[in-house]
Amino acid sequence: MTNDELAARLTLGCRILAEQEILDAFGHLSSRLPDDPSRFMISRGMSPALVEPQDFIVLDLEGTVVSGKGLPNAEWPIHASIYSARPDVHSVVHSHSRLSRIFSLSKRKLRGLLTSSAPEWQSGVPVYREGGLVTSRQRGDAVARVLSNESAVLLRGHGDVIATGSVTGTVLKAITLKQNADVLNELLAHGDEIELWSDEALAAWATPQHSISREAQEAMAGRAWDYYEARVRTR
Repeated sequence: MTNDELAARLTLGCRILAEQEILDAFGHLSSRLPDDPSRFMISRGMSPALVEPQDFIVLDLEGTVVSGKGLPNAEWPIHASIYSARPDVHSVVHSHSRLSRIFSLSKRKLRGLLTSSAPEWQSGVPVYREGGLVTSRQRGDAVARVLSNESAVLLRGHGDVIATGSVTGTVLKAITLKQNADVLNELLAHGDEIELWSDEALAAWATPQHSISREAQEAMAGRAWDYYEARVRTR
């Protein structure tokens, strides 16, 4: 994938996340460069819902702009620190999703309850509890430590961060996190007790992910991406 193709993919990812009310005037989606893991592409400091391919710039892991025009978002260290700590991560999004903010402040954990997300998040999405924006590598490193080997972390009173191996994976994982938060919030609003999955049931949900081929998994992700892209294109 060329840098131009990557910028187009990130632009569409931002459009999808905005249509899903995950990104708005703030937040940012990035991708590690395919041919240089020490650099990543992220939009300049502007509303992610309004970005065009030309609005993306390339940074090194110290936040220096090495390509493109404009200044990065102030919280670029979230991305740089996660890329430094996690060689397996190739895309990161930080959002101020409403329900992520709510659960980040609640004594109730944001848990995975729906299908294949249950094994990953049933014990609860971890929470970075420090105050203030993540505008330094020191704070970014602290977020990365709380994230650890997970795919999501909540930022207390702030939002969330999702990190996966691809732009498609990160966008779809952010939507999945929101869907779980929607369902959990609805259950709690009705005063229902939350019945967690048994270990046997969790294993059953986890098994399909490992029993189908990589090509089939990519096809499923592509089908979901195509659906969300169509929603954006027809608005």
